[in-house]
Amino acid sequence: MSQSHESAIVSYSPSDSIEARKEIFHLMNTYQATDDEKERSLGLFLRGSLLARILAITDIYKQIVNIPGAIFDIGTWRGQTAVICENLRAIYEPLHFNRRIVCFDTFEGYKGFSEKDKATSLHRDGTYGVGGDDYAAFLSHLLVQHEKSNAMGHNHGKHKVIKGDCRETIPHFFAENPSEYLALAFFDVNSYDPTLKSFEHVWEKLVPGGIAAFWQLTRDSIPAEARVYGENILPNYKHTIQRTTTYPGLCYLVKP
Repeated sequence: MSQSHESAIVSYSPSDSIEARKEIFHLMNTYQATDDEKERSLGLFLRGSLLARILAITDIYKQIVNIPGAIFDIGTWRGQTAVICENLRAIYEPLHFNRRIVCFDTFEGYKGFSEKDKATSLHRDGTYGVGGDDYAAFLSHLLVQHEKSNAMGHNHGKHKVIKGDCRETIPHFFAENPSEYLALAFFDVNSYDPTLKSFEHVWEKLVPGGIAAFWQLTRDSIPAEARVYGENILPNYKHTIQRTTTYPGLCYLVKP
């Protein structure tokens, strides 16, 4: 079952900002306009923090435009990053029909927390579930609709939504698609062993110049990515590391 997002519970914003956020959401839900006008006016209700996230994804995406390979969204949750990437594909490379996006998630909440993880009421096995098979089907349908609405929309159905434990589904994907290579992978799994195992499979298939991006690398309250980075990636994998300008929590490694 879905739960409140952590931003509703854990926030750096003062109370006035949180109340303003709620009012914006209320105004969005009660906005007096036709459906066509609402669809064209979503920017009225786009908060700065979400815009910062979109700009950060855009900055990363622009770095892979001239690099071949698919995009993985590991721990896709509701699929927002994947949808943004499909729309960026349509903007920056509309004729690149081989730029496939693959979403991985249990859709039943986090899985794989162990003694290496700092489990909390917000981050533990089972939190952040969104509805299992039903949501996987919804996201797959939504991605197709975005493809159809974009330029060259007759070429759709490129992307995949794969439900299950990424420690099993990612190697299975490569076994079924041995010629698939990666340009970009986003990680938001937030437990140690799934992050490590999925990274190992991804890095092997990441092309030179490809990017592995981590949403939580510098967050002390969710230590999985930092521990995987310090204990395994830093000493064993050649790379450069940067953070995005607009969303400092999103850090990424570039494969030489």
